[in-house]
Amino acid sequence: MPSGWRGILGFDYGIVQAPLGPDISGPDLVAAVANAGAIGLLRLPDWPAPDHVRELIRKTRSLTSKPFGAAIVLAFPHEDNLRVVLEEKLAVLQVYWGDFPKESVQQAHRAGVKVLHQVGSLEEAAKAKEAGVDGIIVQGREAGGHVIGQHKDIRRFAGTVPNATATGDINIMAMYAGQGVGLIKEIVPAAEVVKSLVAEAKEVIREKLSGYQ
Repeated sequence: MPSGWRGILGFDYGIVQAPLGPDISGPDLVAAVANAGAIGLLRLPDWPAPDHVRELIRKTRSLTSKPFGAAIVLAFPHEDNLRVVLEEKLAVLQVYWGDFPKESVQQAHRAGVKVLHQVGSLEEAAKAKEAGVDGIIVQGREAGGHVIGQHKDIRRFAGTVPNATATGDINIMAMYAGQGVGLIKEIVPAAEVVKSLVAEAKEVIREKLSGYQ
């Protein structure tokens, strides 16, 4: 795939592992994702903890020789943690929930760190582009509501999402949010999970309507 995340960042596959929280997106998960060829992101603490951040990074490096990154929430104190990310020269820095000005992007680039900015609106996307980030991740309300934007604006920015039951070339489709849109029938485990959830939901409704708990 000559373009997309792979072209921008140099990873094997255009799949970004979302940073799900400091207690979830730790070294084990990130290393597993990196070893699989995708973009693994450590979720850094929302408080100054430079020594702990360095420990997380080095533990991850002990589990993989592949590149990986870290994610920072800009709304919380992050300067000390950011400094460690740049000192350790991670492949990628993901930022969200706040502004990351051009000066900060340039600082990351001088350290050899690529920058992804997660946004929830056209305004945020425009600011991120102006700042010179390497990639923009568009998040809708359904992703936990952490970066809340307007659905209409997000669709205008991201383009039309294809039919979820369609099939296609995974490399071509990889730039769509979730990286599996349009390929659900080709990814058997994901399809089975969806079927299971639907079946369980139907069973719950059936029991409620029948008067059983």
